[in-house]
Amino acid sequence: MRRKRLDRMQCSIARALDVVGDPWTLLIVRDALLGVTRFEAFQARLQIPRATLTARLAHLVDAGILERRSYQDHPPREEYVPTAKGRGLRPVIVTLMQWGDEFARDDPPPTHLEDASTGLKIEPTLVDRVSGAPLTALRVRAVGPLVPRRG
Repeated sequence: MRRKRLDRMQCSIARALDVVGDPWTLLIVRDALLGVTRFEAFQARLQIPRATLTARLAHLVDAGILERRSYQDHPPREEYVPTAKGRGLRPVIVTLMQWGDEFARDDPPPTHLEDASTGLKIEPTLVDRVSGAPLTALRVRAVGPLVPRRG
Protein backbone atom coordinates (compact mmCIF):
# COMPACT_ATOMS: atom_id res chain seq x y z
CA MET A 1 0.00 0.00 0.00
CA ARG A 2 1.39 3.40 -1.00
CA ARG A 3 1.25 6.04 1.69
CA LYS A 4 -0.35 9.42 1.14
CA ARG A 5 2.03 12.13 -0.07
CA LEU A 6 2.48 14.98 2.36
CA ASP A 7 4.56 17.36 0.25
CA ARG A 8 1.64 19.59 -0.67
CA MET A 9 0.50 20.22 2.89
CA GLN A 10 1.32 23.62 4.40
CA CYS A 11 2.80 22.04 7.55
CA SER A 12 6.62 21.98 7.54
CA ILE A 13 6.63 18.81 9.64
CA ALA A 14 4.43 17.05 7.09
CA ARG A 15 6.70 18.17 4.25
CA ALA A 16 9.80 16.99 6.11
CA LEU A 17 8.16 13.63 6.82
CA ASP A 18 7.37 13.27 3.14
CA VAL A 19 11.14 13.30 2.54
CA VAL A 20 12.53 11.46 5.58
CA GLY A 21 9.51 9.89 7.28
CA ASP A 22 10.31 6.31 6.34
CA PRO A 23 12.26 4.53 9.14
CA TRP A 24 14.83 3.05 6.74
CA THR A 25 15.48 6.50 5.32
CA LEU A 26 16.44 8.00 8.68
CA LEU A 27 18.63 5.01 9.52
CA ILE A 28 20.47 5.43 6.20
CA VAL A 29 20.93 9.15 6.94
CA ARG A 30 22.18 8.29 10.44
CA ASP A 31 24.78 5.93 9.01
CA ALA A 32 25.79 8.40 6.28
CA LEU A 33 26.35 11.04 8.96
CA LEU A 34 28.54 8.52 10.78
CA GLY A 35 30.70 8.12 7.67
CA VAL A 36 29.16 5.12 5.93
CA THR A 37 29.25 5.81 2.19
CA ARG A 38 29.12 2.55 0.28
CA PHE A 39 26.11 0.44 -0.65
CA GLU A 40 27.55 -2.78 0.75
CA ALA A 41 28.40 -1.09 4.05
CA PHE A 42 24.86 0.29 4.43
CA GLN A 43 23.43 -3.12 3.58
CA ALA A 44 25.69 -4.95 6.03
CA ARG A 45 25.10 -2.52 8.92
CA LEU A 46 21.35 -2.23 8.49
CA GLN A 47 20.52 -5.73 7.22
CA ILE A 48 18.12 -3.97 4.85
CA PRO A 49 16.86 -5.73 1.71
CA ARG A 50 18.94 -4.66 -1.30
CA ALA A 51 15.89 -3.48 -3.27
CA THR A 52 14.72 -1.36 -0.34
CA LEU A 53 18.19 0.14 0.10
CA THR A 54 18.44 0.90 -3.61
CA ALA A 55 15.08 2.68 -3.56
CA ARG A 56 15.85 4.68 -0.39
CA LEU A 57 19.28 5.76 -1.61
CA ALA A 58 17.78 6.90 -4.93
CA HIS A 59 15.12 8.83 -3.00
CA LEU A 60 17.75 10.52 -0.80
CA VAL A 61 19.81 11.47 -3.86
CA ASP A 62 16.70 12.82 -5.65
CA ALA A 63 15.81 14.81 -2.51
CA GLY A 64 19.31 16.34 -2.41
CA ILE A 65 20.16 14.78 0.98
CA LEU A 66 22.88 12.48 -0.35
CA GLU A 67 25.16 12.98 -3.31
CA ARG A 68 26.26 10.07 -5.48
CA ARG A 69 30.02 10.16 -6.18
CA SER A 70 32.14 7.83 -8.27
CA TYR A 71 35.01 6.22 -6.36
CA GLN A 72 36.05 3.55 -8.88
CA ASP A 73 35.93 3.40 -12.68
CA HIS A 74 36.47 -0.31 -13.43
CA PRO A 75 34.02 -1.66 -12.51
CA PRO A 76 32.05 1.53 -11.91
CA ARG A 77 31.33 2.06 -8.23
CA GLU A 78 29.63 4.93 -6.45
CA GLU A 79 29.39 6.09 -2.88
CA TYR A 80 26.79 8.21 -1.12
CA VAL A 81 27.91 11.33 0.73
CA PRO A 82 25.73 13.72 2.75
CA THR A 83 25.13 17.12 1.16
CA ALA A 84 24.66 20.30 3.18
CA LYS A 85 20.95 19.45 3.22
CA GLY A 86 21.81 15.99 4.57
CA ARG A 87 24.21 17.35 7.18
CA GLY A 88 21.38 19.66 8.26
CA LEU A 89 19.59 16.54 9.53
CA ARG A 90 22.30 15.88 12.17
CA PRO A 91 20.43 17.77 14.94
CA VAL A 92 17.24 15.88 14.04
CA ILE A 93 19.04 12.51 14.26
CA VAL A 94 20.75 13.45 17.55
CA THR A 95 17.49 14.70 19.08
CA LEU A 96 15.67 11.56 17.94
CA MET A 97 18.43 9.42 19.49
CA GLN A 98 18.16 11.33 22.77
CA TRP A 99 14.39 10.91 22.79
CA GLY A 100 14.80 7.19 22.10
CA ASP A 101 17.38 6.88 24.89
CA GLU A 102 14.96 8.43 27.37
CA PHE A 103 11.55 7.21 26.28
CA ALA A 104 11.90 4.16 24.01
CA ARG A 105 14.34 2.07 26.07
CA ASP A 106 14.30 0.39 29.43
CA ASP A 107 17.98 -0.49 29.28
CA PRO A 108 21.12 1.64 29.02
CA PRO A 109 21.61 3.32 25.63
CA PRO A 110 24.18 1.52 23.46
CA THR A 111 25.70 4.74 22.10
CA HIS A 112 26.80 8.10 23.40
CA LEU A 113 28.18 11.16 21.66
CA GLU A 114 31.61 12.63 22.14
CA ASP A 115 33.60 15.51 20.74
CA ALA A 116 35.75 14.03 17.96
CA SER A 117 38.61 16.41 18.81
CA THR A 118 38.76 15.94 22.58
CA GLY A 119 37.06 12.59 23.14
CA LEU A 120 34.92 14.18 25.85
CA LYS A 121 31.32 13.03 26.15
CA ILE A 122 28.83 15.65 24.96
CA GLU A 123 25.15 16.08 25.74
CA PRO A 124 23.63 18.35 23.09
CA THR A 125 20.51 20.36 23.79
CA LEU A 126 18.35 22.60 21.66
CA VAL A 127 18.47 26.20 22.76
CA ASP A 128 16.75 29.39 21.74
CA ARG A 129 19.22 31.41 19.68
CA VAL A 130 18.05 34.71 21.21
CA SER A 131 17.91 33.89 24.93
CA GLY A 132 20.19 30.86 25.08
CA ALA A 133 17.54 29.06 27.14
CA PRO A 134 17.07 25.32 26.56
CA LEU A 135 13.97 24.61 24.51
CA THR A 136 12.71 22.24 27.22
CA ALA A 137 12.72 25.14 29.71
CA LEU A 138 10.71 27.50 27.52
CA ARG A 139 6.95 27.79 27.31
CA VAL A 140 6.48 27.66 23.56
CA ARG A 141 3.44 28.10 21.37
CA ALA A 142 3.15 27.93 17.61
CA VAL A 143 1.75 30.92 15.75
CA GLY A 144 0.48 30.64 12.19
CA PRO A 145 -2.39 29.71 9.94
CA LEU A 146 -2.39 26.01 10.92
CA VAL A 147 -2.65 26.63 14.65
CA PRO A 148 -6.12 26.45 16.22
CA ARG A 149 -7.03 29.57 18.14
CA ARG A 150 -7.74 29.18 21.86
CA GLY A 151 -10.98 30.24 23.48
